Amino acid sequence: MTKRLGLAIAALLALEAAALGIKAWEERQSADLMALEALQREAVALSARIDDKAGAVASAISVGQRSGTPRARVASSLDGVDVVLSLRDAAAAEEGSREKRAAEAAVDAISSGDDIAVSAGGDVVFIVEETGFPTALGLAPAQAWLPSAQADRRNTLVGAQRFGVGEARLAEQAASATLGPAQIQSGENMLRASTACAPLGGSGLHACVTQPSPLFTPGDILRLVTYGLLLAAPLLAILGLINIVSASGRARDSADREARSAKAGLDLVMSGAKAGSWIWNPATQTAEFSPMAAELLGLEADAPCHVDTLLSLISEADRRAVRASLEGAAASSYLQVSFAPEGFQGRRFVELRASANDQAPEGALTGIAMDVTEQRLSDMRLRVAEKRLRSAIEGFAGPFALWDERRRLLYWNRAYATLFGLEDIVRQGISFDTVEMAKAGAVRRIQEDGSDKTSEYVELHTGRWLKVVQRPTPGDGLMTIALDVTENRRNQNLLQEQKRKLKTLVTKLERSEGQASELAAKYAEEKQKAEHAANTKSAFLANMSHELRTPLNAINGFSQILSEELYGPLGDERYAQYAGDILTSGQHLLELINDILDMAKIEAGKMTISLAPIDPTEPTDAAVRMMRQKVEAKGISLVLDAPTDLPEISADHRAIRQMVLNLISNAMKFTDEGGRITVAVRLQDDQVRISVTDTGIGIPKDQIARLGRPFEQISETRDRNFDGTGLGLALTKSYAGMHGGRLGIASEVGRGTRVSIYLPIDGRGATESKDIMSAAE
Repeated sequence: MTKRLGLAIAALLALEAAALGIKAWEERQSADLMALEALQREAVALSARIDDKAGAVASAISVGQRSGTPRARVASSLDGVDVVLSLRDAAAAEEGSREKRAAEAAVDAISSGDDIAVSAGGDVVFIVEETGFPTALGLAPAQAWLPSAQADRRNTLVGAQRFGVGEARLAEQAASATLGPAQIQSGENMLRASTACAPLGGSGLHACVTQPSPLFTPGDILRLVTYGLLLAAPLLAILGLINIVSASGRARDSADREARSAKAGLDLVMSGAKAGSWIWNPATQTAEFSPMAAELLGLEADAPCHVDTLLSLISEADRRAVRASLEGAAASSYLQVSFAPEGFQGRRFVELRASANDQAPEGALTGIAMDVTEQRLSDMRLRVAEKRLRSAIEGFAGPFALWDERRRLLYWNRAYATLFGLEDIVRQGISFDTVEMAKAGAVRRIQEDGSDKTSEYVELHTGRWLKVVQRPTPGDGLMTIALDVTENRRNQNLLQEQKRKLKTLVTKLERSEGQASELAAKYAEEKQKAEHAANTKSAFLANMSHELRTPLNAINGFSQILSEELYGPLGDERYAQYAGDILTSGQHLLELINDILDMAKIEAGKMTISLAPIDPTEPTDAAVRMMRQKVEAKGISLVLDAPTDLPEISADHRAIRQMVLNLISNAMKFTDEGGRITVAVRLQDDQVRISVTDTGIGIPKDQIARLGRPFEQISETRDRNFDGTGLGLALTKSYAGMHGGRLGIASEVGRGTRVSIYLPIDGRGATESKDIMSAAE
């Protein structure tokens, strides 16, 4: 008897140990699965974050190209991006350089239809292709785009790897063997880890998150101790079986009381939570509900309910979704659906949840049914409030925009996008700096509000005036509001004009008639003297310039013959050198005299231009070819950037070529060796813009306004011994005005200068030189 009892006890212990081992293995698998699911969510969030930053970078580069902003300035405004350049410049870089590797990666990505790539040098490359502009690249070190590695995490960007899109697996090998060769990672290698990856939109890259998965965790040790105790419990129970049998009656009664007490407590909790249990059997298409769950649906408790009966109690709008969830529960072993049951006064929403577990019958799912009315009503109220907010924002007559704590755009109205010309730029999540850069194209000028530092007055190119107010919001956000104050500004200007006229009238009334006559006579006399002096000066300059050119031609011709030794050697080498110096000085003096003569002709009203339909690229290219050898001899690169689809304009070929020659000559003077001069021709609205951009010393902002006047130069250049009279820009400005165009200068000290000529396509506004000088005066 004792032996049989011992064998029975051993058999029971073996079965118990096997059951507990299976249970422990199942719990560990469930824990690993939950960890992988959490890791997958992190990977998706990391991918979305990188996608968001990538979209902002692409938008900023695109806006920079459209507005003509220098790429270096665009790069400095972007967080994490340190280089912005064209694909053509990157491809021309030195072999093995960072830019060359980026160009190779970009070419491969473009052929695959991607707009993000990873270079062999470890850079994330952003590709921006836009019609009418060269393909642009943005380079960012990958570490700057990945969050800092935590103690138990590693974030990576991978290209080709053995993980599927959106798939998470447990990596048993070293991380370097698990991931593909084209990867950028942060963190330390781990011997056993779980890895989840999510694809980046618009590229073949994946954002991956890796977490260590040790062989034994504190939870595993705790489970081993617990299961050990559970294994020992049956042994102790069997050894005390006799005592238990004798007291079984009392224990049974006590257990019944405890069960009833526990059930009562559970019922109390479920009742307070407005929830109950239920069982769904896909095989029989029936469900059983506890009393509380049945009450939520208006059913009879603990009685099988066929699916058709259940669906008849659900509102018609939710019936199809509930049927689909019930039919798919058998395959997924999980069910979650919410709906509105019918037959109740007032609105009620119920949610059913169920899953397969050990306590459920075979093939059945058990779960809870709960009242989620308050949650659904709260969500509905939130959506209604958000809709009302959007309606209020859209109904506001002026521009309105709301930014979050990171200065990313949350809400905006149509007026904000329309007035500032942002229809093709604005989108949710775009950065504040990018929008401000894009807004600059629609703004003519900005005036500060002396009474409020958070507001300013903005004049648009349409002539409208807006008062723009920037106000912080709770949570470190920002709100932008603009009001149309065009009428107020117009009234203010009219008031100031009336005050000025009134003051002038009072002054005139205070003068006597004799004083007025005397002043008029003096004014006429002084005017006549000024006109005579101006005419005399112009005639003198024209005559002197003409007389000086005749001997200079002889000097230049004979000095050239001497420097080239056409009639035999001169003897000492210094004679040839001196003759070359005489020729160089004579040519420079002749250029100055020609400029003075042209300016004298313009002032005398004798300069004319011949308008004819021409391709603006032809005179521009001619000027570039004429100056290329001279510019490159100084160690400066000269580049022409002009599209092939520009329309013809009504202009003077010689005048345009002379203007471009003057601008390139100026740029060469103030650009050091190793610099770059870019000549660009672009179509801008109904005008053609010809711009010359250099990387020279730049011009202080307070001196730009003086340039374009005859004989005007910035003071700093004299200290650097740059030659010139200041007539080049004056002549260029006059020629542009004679075409009905204008001259624009933009510069930054230490970074370079861009001088632009704006010419109307149809020649509208062209006039004589004397009219230009009169307008300038």
